[in-house]
Amino acid sequence: YNGLGYREDNGVFTVREYANYTTDAVEERKHAENGKGGSSSSSGSAGGSVDSDVVGSKGTSSGSGNSDTQGGAGVIDVRTDECKPSQSYKNGRQQQCTNQLLFEDNFSGTQLSKDRWTVEERFATKPDQEFALYLNVPEVLQVKNGMVRIYPELTGNHFQQHNRPLNIKHDIGPRCTGRANSEECVRDGSATTYLSIPPFIAAQFSTKEHFTFKYGRVEIRAKLPRANWVFPQLWLQPVNEKYGVDDYQSGQMRIAFSYVNGTKMHLFGGLIVNANSSWRWEKMCEFPNAQQLDLGNDFHVYTLIWTEEHISVAVDNEVYCNFNPNSHGRLANLNKDELELPNRDLLKKGSKMAPFDQEFYITLGYGIGGVNDFNEGLYDWQPQKPWENTNERAMSTLLKAVEKNFDDWLEFGELLIDYVRVYAI
Repeated sequence: YNGLGYREDNGVFTVREYANYTTDAVEERKHAENGKGGSSSSSGSAGGSVDSDVVGSKGTSSGSGNSDTQGGAGVIDVRTDECKPSQSYKNGRQQQCTNQLLFEDNFSGTQLSKDRWTVEERFATKPDQEFALYLNVPEVLQVKNGMVRIYPELTGNHFQQHNRPLNIKHDIGPRCTGRANSEECVRDGSATTYLSIPPFIAAQFSTKEHFTFKYGRVEIRAKLPRANWVFPQLWLQPVNEKYGVDDYQSGQMRIAFSYVNGTKMHLFGGLIVNANSSWRWEKMCEFPNAQQLDLGNDFHVYTLIWTEEHISVAVDNEVYCNFNPNSHGRLANLNKDELELPNRDLLKKGSKMAPFDQEFYITLGYGIGGVNDFNEGLYDWQPQKPWENTNERAMSTLLKAVEKNFDDWLEFGELLIDYVRVYAI
């Protein structure tokens, strides 16, 4: 009527293609049309196979023509055998097909995308009390050459450059990503305990405000820091702490964790179910052939596969840690030295995978020292560990040990991250 069309009562239309119900596929096609598509370099299934191509180069993700979009899921025709029903959830919504790309960042810009990442600005606190102040400063956190680079700085040097003395109260202010007016945001520089200002500035960033998921395959290509008393933070952390707030009671998944002892680097992956030493390493595994990988000089692909039935951790396609709970092996039933997990009753209310049956988010960062990850009883530390975990002056003790030779200490101490990808399972 008057040039306006209308639908007839008996009109017919035909559906020619099914697409993902998110807007991600539309964005992918835009990028593909702009020439940003690429050949497949990674594929997998719920069983956890990953093509070896991803070990040697960045490439582009399978099922996606866009190497930069957050959550770029490829278009999969749900009418065909290409689409296998998925267990995965993304931001609270169940996904349709396995192997869909749920999240990807190849760090092709000059700074972290605010649509994907939140950079932490806070003091490290419990349970691990890392000896670090996490800040978003270009001297420490850089994005260049298609990678993220984290390299710590002495807090004293940073404060001096900004004409701020260390021995006064320091309030991060409205930029703080921790709890306002708590020790995460405010410290007294004159204190001598763990509540003083940490001696090192590091970096940490996460997808908590942007991308969360339940069940999937995570791949991170990275070169880990090779220096004493530091470690990479390639983690998954819970969105809601439904099984307990303190001491990682709601779980933490470590895609990769490493440190140096003497001339050797050690690589670990697995699950943290409680921060306390009696439980901390119960579900963590050490990769037996770490010395053959030259972790501190070469890039490797670190993978975590998380399903409704099991969790496994791999490096360069080699699985070295498996968690396969049954009705008797669930974490709620853990017993060590006749002790039970303090949140046992809450865990029993969840599935056999609890606390790993809820949505998690990605955290990437750089840790220094702390009171839990370098346990006195774990190794005969070489060189001798400078601090004791129970000593309130532990932070200043480590500072004294490395301050004069800071550049030598961290000569090979940079963390480089090439890409992060998450696929549906």
